[in-house]
Amino acid sequence: MIRRIGAAAFLVALLACGKRGDPRPPVPIIPQATSDLVVTQRADQVILSWSYPSLTTTGRALTAVERISVFRYVEDLPVSATGSDPNALMPGNIDPTVPQPVALFSKLPTLPQAQFAKLGTRVESIEKANLPAATAGSKLLFVDRPPFTTTDGRPVRVTYAVVTEGETARSEYSNLAIIVPLPVAVPPVNLAATPAARGVTLKWAAPTASVRGAGVPPVIHGYHIYRTAPGQALNEFVTPINNAPVKETTYTDTPPYGEHEYRVAAVAVEGPPRVQSNLSEPVRATFKDLVPPPVPASVTPLLETNRVRLIWDAVDAPDLDGYIVYRIEGTIRLRLAPWIIKETNFTDISLDIGIAYHYEVTSIDASGNESAAVKSETIIVPKTP
Repeated sequence: MIRRIGAAAFLVALLACGKRGDPRPPVPIIPQATSDLVVTQRADQVILSWSYPSLTTTGRALTAVERISVFRYVEDLPVSATGSDPNALMPGNIDPTVPQPVALFSKLPTLPQAQFAKLGTRVESIEKANLPAATAGSKLLFVDRPPFTTTDGRPVRVTYAVVTEGETARSEYSNLAIIVPLPVAVPPVNLAATPAARGVTLKWAAPTASVRGAGVPPVIHGYHIYRTAPGQALNEFVTPINNAPVKETTYTDTPPYGEHEYRVAAVAVEGPPRVQSNLSEPVRATFKDLVPPPVPASVTPLLETNRVRLIWDAVDAPDLDGYIVYRIEGTIRLRLAPWIIKETNFTDISLDIGIAYHYEVTSIDASGNESAAVKSETIIVPKTP
């Protein structure tokens, strides 16, 4: 009996201390696919931008990025889409308000992501050590120079995607960013900025050449204007101050008071994606208040012993600094006080007895703008009996 109990206890102990199962492999850390890849064309460059990878597919922080690969697929416009003479297309076949290459490609479906994964080729791998140099703020930038046409001159459509590679796994392909490169203009020249009362007026010369050289006219849909603080650099995706491309070669901006720097770019397509020229050389302008305050409504001279006391109506202006008083004798106009008078009265004690005078009062604001003058009636200080 004792032997049976001992054997049973031994069996239970053996089962309780049984060996563990095989160790499981570690769960791979998979970077989350990029979803905000955007593309733009600046002159003869195609520029990609996307957020720096920061999450895994499980929503955890991505602690290590080994490299980011950029993939590209260049698609030729089929000969049948243009025919023997693209300019002979009948009205209504394509949208005349957009450049012809863009309109022609709009009739062709874009690549599904699965097909891009088969056709796209890697054009660059940004290695871990080079990621800081490719970073601008929270974004990564990549500059590409794809072919802009086929060897026989047909337009092309370029599709991009990026893939993030971690220590043990890689992400799926990002969203696809698609662009039809165009012959954009060279930068506008002769930019001038002239401050005026209502704003800063910009004028420039329209470009006549494209970045593709002689024989290829530029596509110009309008212009974008950029304003920064003096010396401030512009990133590739900065927003212009105009809401839509400016059709003329002049524009009036109403900026805050101060010194500003302006640049202009010729736009081929507003987008997205945006296609435009490089920026013009910068010009600077100082915009300040050039509108004078109102004129005082009236001024009254009051004759006193050997003096004239002037009173006038107050001016209602938010930036009013004060008033200036002038005394006029014949054709001589003399400012009576070198300082700005803060009150609405002034006493002239420097006049000559028996001489006819009249007075003028102006208002002046904090920016130094002086109003027109209000004139008093003529007055003569008599000799004291």
